[in-house]
Amino acid sequence: MGVLSSNLKPSFLGLLKFLNNMNWFIVFFSLINISVCIYEDQIGKFDWRQTYVGRIKFAQFDTVSTAKKIIVATEENVLAALNLKTGQVVWRHVFETASTGNIQLLHVGEKVTTVTGSNPYLVRGWDSNTGVLIWEWSLTVQNDLTEYSQWWVQNNMLVHVLPVFGSHIEVTMYNLLTGSNRGASSMLPAIWTNERCILTAPHYTCISGPLESQLLLSIDVTSNAVKIISKPLTDYVDIQQTVSVNLRPLGGNSIIPGFVLGNDKIVFIRDNNFEKSKVQLGDKSASATVVDGANGHILVQTWMDDVTGFTLTADSVSTGKEVTDIYCSDKTLNIPKPELLAVMCTRTSREQNACRLLINAADDAVHLMQQGGRALWAREEALSRARAVEFVELPVSDTDAALESEFDQKEGSVWSAFARRLLTQYQQLQNLIRSLQGESAVQKTPSSLVRDYFNLHRIIVIVTDAGKIFGIDNLSGEILWRRYEAGLSAQSASVFTRRSARTPPHHAHLSVVATQRDTGNGFILSLNPITGELIDEGKLILNVRLLQCMMLHVPDSEKLHALVLLDEKENVLVLPSSAAPLVEDVYMYVAEKDTAKVQGYSLRFDGKGVRAQRTWAARLGGAGAARVAATATRSRLEHVRAPGRALADRSVLYKYSNPNLVLFVVERLDPLYKEEVVAVALDVVSGALAGAAAHRRARALPLAAHADNCFVYLYRSEKHRRLELATMELYEGKERWLEPGVPFSSLESNQVPIVEHQAFILPATPTAAAFTITERSLTDRHVLLGLSSGAVVELPWAYLEARRDESLPVAAPELPLPADATLNYNRTLQRVSALHAAPAGLESTSLVLVTGLDLFYTRVAPSKTFDLLKDDFDYYLITIVLSALIVATYSTKYFASRKMLKQAWK
Repeated sequence: MGVLSSNLKPSFLGLLKFLNNMNWFIVFFSLINISVCIYEDQIGKFDWRQTYVGRIKFAQFDTVSTAKKIIVATEENVLAALNLKTGQVVWRHVFETASTGNIQLLHVGEKVTTVTGSNPYLVRGWDSNTGVLIWEWSLTVQNDLTEYSQWWVQNNMLVHVLPVFGSHIEVTMYNLLTGSNRGASSMLPAIWTNERCILTAPHYTCISGPLESQLLLSIDVTSNAVKIISKPLTDYVDIQQTVSVNLRPLGGNSIIPGFVLGNDKIVFIRDNNFEKSKVQLGDKSASATVVDGANGHILVQTWMDDVTGFTLTADSVSTGKEVTDIYCSDKTLNIPKPELLAVMCTRTSREQNACRLLINAADDAVHLMQQGGRALWAREEALSRARAVEFVELPVSDTDAALESEFDQKEGSVWSAFARRLLTQYQQLQNLIRSLQGESAVQKTPSSLVRDYFNLHRIIVIVTDAGKIFGIDNLSGEILWRRYEAGLSAQSASVFTRRSARTPPHHAHLSVVATQRDTGNGFILSLNPITGELIDEGKLILNVRLLQCMMLHVPDSEKLHALVLLDEKENVLVLPSSAAPLVEDVYMYVAEKDTAKVQGYSLRFDGKGVRAQRTWAARLGGAGAARVAATATRSRLEHVRAPGRALADRSVLYKYSNPNLVLFVVERLDPLYKEEVVAVALDVVSGALAGAAAHRRARALPLAAHADNCFVYLYRSEKHRRLELATMELYEGKERWLEPGVPFSSLESNQVPIVEHQAFILPATPTAAAFTITERSLTDRHVLLGLSSGAVVELPWAYLEARRDESLPVAAPELPLPADATLNYNRTLQRVSALHAAPAGLESTSLVLVTGLDLFYTRVAPSKTFDLLKDDFDYYLITIVLSALIVATYSTKYFASRKMLKQAWK
């Protein structure tokens, strides 16, 4: 027994020690919070995020690391790595939006090297697998001209070329890792340099000389022995073309220095001499590059025209023969103005070319293709620059449309109505049988999308800066349709839903009002938002510039709301023209941003046409210099059903719900206080001032929002060195000015509302602001703020109300930004530019889309989901309980009757 106990004692002590160590592990893992702000099972259920990088500026294939990637640098100052197979973002770095974040150079070797900034420059080295910063050093160049500076990497040296036109070329080399200069800058004499020069590393090439004897000159700026290559320009082009001939370098990281001369000539630089290519450009707009193929160097070029569509060709540089296994001509591929960003070709076992081509398009889409024109994937980078957004309702199903059309038809006899009823019932019976058999009655196509019961399913129409329009499913984020208009400039685009999908048999109608890219004239595009096809007017280009556009509130006989346009000559155009008689007592305003001058117009139909008469004018900035920093109007989707708010003493404070109010945030110069911000609430029908607030020694932010009787705007206080959020509320008082049911009129109202305003400290930097919108505006109102940190915060209006009472929280000078108020929880959004809200069929729910470099969609419930069951509601349990109660009720009734019968027989 003693021997047995002595053998077990060490094992027992080791077990206790092991359990003690496990306790520390249990405590450590219990401190880790897996979910942030929302339940873990709700992530991605009602929201989605799409990550973009912007229009690609430089791109190179990463052939060094094991995980094949494409390293890209974009015009949005973004450095990123894209997965070669899927196109998804592997890692991404977003630099500054100003010139300090502009990417001047991208070089991919063992490490990724970038040059960013605008004197001083930052030279950084990145790990291509993880995107981790490895080294960084700054560089300041004297007498630098950023637009003419050229950079490239050669033999682990960073080369900087700065031309001084008509004098010399300054060349400086730096150690890539340390930034140490190899020596003094080289001054290469080159009096022939001018603005018609390009860099095809390491050669700097220009066209110089008098018109009758122009020369093609080039110099190797890194060679120890300076030698200028000079050839008459007439050796390559006709003498008639020498005046307008231009140079452009070969794209796609060409392995042979060369350039395109004119519109069709390709010239290489070899052995300090110009060499004509045996292959010419297939089209004057073609993009060309030289890559290493299976049997030597090949010249790859691509273009697109209306006849052949997308064309991809390849020719041998040495022989000029066509490489047939790369050729592609496809009319179905829509890649406008294709540009070769990077091309990589490898040799297969059969001595053939296996190529990957990264192609940029004019619509900001980037495509990865194989030889033969097979598209592997595409990224719609135009969505990183959204300008206008509209939520469009889906049409009802065929069965519901048949029911609505049945009740709309007033003509006919009783027997025809009875026949329509039988036909509708037969269609419903067919749908029921199909659903029981497991067949879907609705196919997943854009033309057959139907509205759900709570109207949560919508199509989001987005107009981008590139002129491309998208229709996106709000539940999944899938792109349903896309349309590219090269002449559309979306800088000040507006989107109007002129007819919703609620009006069968009429289709939905949406119009995009913008300007033409080249001329600045009016550009109107009418399309079906469900399918993306042009309808009615289609594409309409006006010969005048538009000052203002609005949608007529009265529909015509086809339930279509007309567009009322005011041009720069104060002429009025109504689309369609048949709706001109409906323009009665319509008012419009025009605001000049640079002068803060606002004018009001009255529009009336005089029997021949619609005439505009100027009724009032105001200078919001006074006599001095001023500008409008931001404006805020009430959303067309907002319908207010709550005329007032209940106070603590059970009285009602009625709101000043004027639908014609517009908030102007004006920044003006004050001789005493320097900058001054003035917020003006103006009735744009009568020109009456409803409320105003002034903030001295402040600079306005271009952010403002308006909902019902509430305004929000932001400014930077130079006096206190902080950001402040100001609110303004307008009230009628405790007695209503109008009887219930009487519509508000700006021309008949002479009373001045009560103005309440307050300012709060905002401990963050906002980039976007908006109000939540619900179906009837009965729920609480929240303010949505997009922050520079990548978070979207939801603030209850109770914290921002200027009027305080006992039912509201105690007013605090600094607004709280709790972590659980972040809508996007741990999904950081880069460069939030705008917030768009729309009501759903549920009064408690508001749909929110966040645009910027990323897209994010979600739902918010300001007053919680009081009209919807919870996600974790146990339907099985409640069914079992109700069934048990029903059985118990009837059982009790049965036994009670038996008991009463027995008692009666006694």
